[in-house]
Amino acid sequence: MLLIISQNKRIARSISDTFHYMSILSYAATPHEALSEVSELYRAVLIIAPESFPDINDYVSRIKSYKSDMPVFALTEATAPSHYPDVFDGVFTKPHFTPAMAEKIICYANENNRGKIGDYYLGGFDASSSTVGVYYFNTRLSLTKTEAMILRYLIRSYPIPQNAQNILKYAFKPARMPEPSSIRTHISVMNKKLERTIGKRLITLKPGKGYFIMTPEYAKFMENR
Repeated sequence: MLLIISQNKRIARSISDTFHYMSILSYAATPHEALSEVSELYRAVLIIAPESFPDINDYVSRIKSYKSDMPVFALTEATAPSHYPDVFDGVFTKPHFTPAMAEKIICYANENNRGKIGDYYLGGFDASSSTVGVYYFNTRLSLTKTEAMILRYLIRSYPIPQNAQNILKYAFKPARMPEPSSIRTHISVMNKKLERTIGKRLITLKPGKGYFIMTPEYAKFMENR
């Protein structure tokens, strides 16, 4: 997942929507919100207009204090100050954010850091952004775009069960967020498609906790308990 930070939440959401369109999980946050968002879920951070931050050096240091190996990138409209390379893992300059710009950020992150943005592999599933469609081993699954994003989030958050609120927060665009009750319907439809295609339902509900993917490893762990 990619954490997008901006003083302007509208701009952050607009950029997040671009990554969503590219099948990349991302979340938009203000600087204050972002400090409580940093977690193992995220593989990188993108700060928009770092020149608008009172002390960008201190802010990046605070992010790194929560997760030291988190790569932090910057997107600025102006020529980047000479000290930025010492602050960020990568600095990008462009007047307007576009899918092509997003692709550059993805490529740079994947080529220079361990965590790869857009890779979603788990227990035979491949829902990566670089793959056309979603697969279970060699079988293509007939998932909708919404269902594919839900699957990507469950892959990224594995093995921690996720409730409906979290799935809505991270797998849906804010402007198109349905009621929490709809998640149960989405999961039910996804499981029916999996059963019809590969002969088994792999998204399980842990009562009181949430949904998770039943991988062979997890199934074996449950048998040996």
